[in-house]
Order: sequence, then C-alpha cells, then structure tokens
Amino acid sequence: MSNLAFSQVVNFDKLAEQNASYSTTIDTEYLPRLKEACVKVLEPVKAQFKFYVDLQGMNTIEGNLETKVSFICQRCGKEYTQTLKASFLSTCDEEKAKSLQIEDKVDVVELNEDGTFNLLSFLEDCLLLEIPFITTHEEGSKECQEVDNLEFGKIEKSKEDNPFSQLAALKEQLKQNK
Repeated sequence: MSNLAFSQVVNFDKLAEQNASYSTTIDTEYLPRLKEACVKVLEPVKAQFKFYVDLQGMNTIEGNLETKVSFICQRCGKEYTQTLKASFLSTCDEEKAKSLQIEDKVDVVELNEDGTFNLLSFLEDCLLLEIPFITTHEEGSKECQEVDNLEFGKIEKSKEDNPFSQLAALKEQLKQNK
C-alpha cells in the first residue's frame, strides 16, 4: 500500500487545536466500499480538509473531496463517467452544537471510545453519500439511447394459471372420486 498523508485514525481534538490542514490525494486501495459501489474509480480522490476550533469553540472538520468514477446507466445499460464531489462541515462537539441550536447546520460525528476518530472511513462515507440513488446519464445525453422497442399490452392468462380455477378443478376431481 502507498502511504497516506494522514493517519487512518486520528485524535480529532488534538488536530483541531493544531489547526491541521491537508491537501492530498487518497489512493483507491484505501477506499474499498467506494470501489465496490462503482464499476470503477477512475482516479485517486483529491482531498482538501482542515481541522480547527471555530468561533463558538467547537472542534470542527471542513473540506472537499473529488474523484471520477464510472457507473452503469439504469436507462441504457451502458457504462458512463461521473465526477463525485463532496463537501462537509462536521463537529464532534454534539453538546455545544445543541446548546447553540446549530446541530442542523453541521453534521455531528462520533468519536471512538478512546477519543479517536476514523478519518479515512469518514471521508469515504462523504463520497458514498454523493452516489446517486439511480445512476443514469445526464437528462438528454446523446450517449444514452433508451430502448425504443418496448411493447405494452395485455398479457393473456390461461385459466390454468388462476389458482382458484385449479382449486375448483381439484374439488371436481374429489367429487368424482367419491
């Protein structure tokens, strides 16, 4: 594995006090869940984020992530490329956020029992949240040719397919056998 510019698990409070900032790339080998959610991750993730103590005294992480990935279009079934961009503003100070009534403006992250923070997992989660629910080409894209030969109509069912018809036939057989 190549080296990360940061530890996978960090001390959130200590980094916030130090105003630590990072501008780095994250190799896809560190992001197995993202690789599994896409057909391919086409480039390393460009990451810019910083830890700081904000004006209200909350330990905060803020940043942006960007990468190119490929998905299968749910309309045409062809592979296409999409840029995933994620922005985040999070704090580990849930009590302060609630007391300031801003818990709806910042995401609250949980620390591990020992006070550490799973930074790499958090960054991967931010990207995973940007994956569209239904992966399709942009609306009106020339690359996406929807299937035009769909037929609509009634499906003919035979009487044998109806379970009540089969039950009636079985009753008739039982009557005849008596």
